[in-house]
Amino acid sequence: MKKTVAVAVAIVFVLALAAPVFASMDHDAQYKLDGTIEFEKQVGHICNTGAEMKQTIDGEGEITKVMDTAQVAGKITVSDQNDWITADDAVNNLTVTSVIELCAPGKSVYDGAADTVYDDMVIPPAAWYANEAGLAPDGILTVEGAQFAVSEIDELTDQIWAVQVEADPGFSGGLTQGFEAAYGPFAGAQDYWYGDWESEPDDAWWFVDEDGDPVLNPLDADDVDYGKDYVGNYFSIEQFARTSQGETKRYVDVSSPWSHGYAYEDSSVTGMAEIQDSFEMGNLPAGDDVVPDWWDLF
Repeated sequence: MKKTVAVAVAIVFVLALAAPVFASMDHDAQYKLDGTIEFEKQVGHICNTGAEMKQTIDGEGEITKVMDTAQVAGKITVSDQNDWITADDAVNNLTVTSVIELCAPGKSVYDGAADTVYDDMVIPPAAWYANEAGLAPDGILTVEGAQFAVSEIDELTDQIWAVQVEADPGFSGGLTQGFEAAYGPFAGAQDYWYGDWESEPDDAWWFVDEDGDPVLNPLDADDVDYGKDYVGNYFSIEQFARTSQGETKRYVDVSSPWSHGYAYEDSSVTGMAEIQDSFEMGNLPAGDDVVPDWWDLF
């Protein structure tokens, strides 16, 4: 009996150590639907998985759908394909709506008077994180020697990628999306803090000075560093939206305080549409252990 208990305890201990390796959620699903359809789906949970995707399918007709998803802490991967035909006598056209919301913060801008204008009043990442952490003096942010009198900080973008395709009666529609989004934690937002670590965190990123040492105040930073298990901070998507006759709507509002990149679109097309997208936003890369060597097969 004692031997059995000892073995059981050993197994539990090994599983506890290995838990982070298996801490994932995968879901592969295939659908073939015909009739009156009401379908709601959510994959991911915003900052817990780097992004979240909400999708609805509504209307009358026939649709085939194949969706594969994988989630780990800070990262989500989705492959989704939808092809459908709205019923000839449909009262409610078959429509697919997909909305992806990113955790990664976009650009923030100063909304107020400034002593000196710098970079069109866009807040660099170091100043933004210093302000979030309460390290910047009240009402003042120091950026490369210039002081700004700040009355309010506004987010420039919603960090949303959305599309809706509606097919008219008797016509077809299609929406194919493949995307990956990641947002790993900032060390300053966790229990550990700059200069107080016994060792640098494996799963986070932080600011460093010109010598590569962690700095307490991001405003004193020269660069950034990250741990070997950091999942990264990025968003990439391949998308094809089409309809032979109907309405296609798109809303893209994404920016990056790291590259200062900005992408915006608010459009609606009635009639035939075929739109192919390839988009990539790379803010911070993943750690060495997150991206395996190409020859590491086992």
